[in-house]
Amino acid sequence: MIAQLRSELRKIRTTRTVVMILVAAAGLTLLGVFIEGLSSTPAKLAQEDQQRILLGAGSVAVFFATLAGITVVTSEYRYGTIRPTLLFEPRRQVVLAAKLAAAALTGILFGATCAGLSFGVGRAVLAARNVPVSLSGGEMAALVFGTIATTVLGALLGVAVGALIRNQVGAIAAIVAYAFVLDALLFASVPSVGRYLPGKAGDALSGRGVDHLLSPGVGAVVLIAWTLALTAMALVRDAHSDV
Repeated sequence: MIAQLRSELRKIRTTRTVVMILVAAAGLTLLGVFIEGLSSTPAKLAQEDQQRILLGAGSVAVFFATLAGITVVTSEYRYGTIRPTLLFEPRRQVVLAAKLAAAALTGILFGATCAGLSFGVGRAVLAARNVPVSLSGGEMAALVFGTIATTVLGALLGVAVGALIRNQVGAIAAIVAYAFVLDALLFASVPSVGRYLPGKAGDALSGRGVDHLLSPGVGAVVLIAWTLALTAMALVRDAHSDV
């Protein structure tokens, strides 16, 4: 298991795609901070809800970490490297477990980078515009650590989805369609149901101040349940299919 984990981490470090995804996540985080911080009036920036959006801009890392998790699996099927991987380690559950562990560490990196950028630059923007911080220390800690936790689970979900679909374009298209169509539409039309989807459960865990969301604790339980369910489905598919 340790050797396989080292192999998976080496693949991630040497894969240009994951680095590009991280750079895109960091860039979009900074863009969000500057748009929110410079386009709003000081009076509006002083409001707690607005500061939660500003300092929580790093939550975009969740989506990008999910994409990174998908590529951890699908890139092997795309380029055929899954065959030598399974020759080296024929126990498929070990390979998937190593990919999940590597994706979790990648999620920590994505979450810490983007949450750190949004929090640090956001605070600097507030100071530059002479706007006092309205959020408490506990609320700010929840934004940072909630975002990191959600990003880790997002990366794990990405691995599970990638293992289920295997086709890289298909898996990414499915995630994009879910995130920007199904998740948004169902929550907007039936929030009592939509808030139990992985996306909205993640929003709750990351401290997003949106009406009708679950509490952060319940959101964490729901998101973990989705992660475990999809991972179990991926294990079953791996055990009963050829590469």
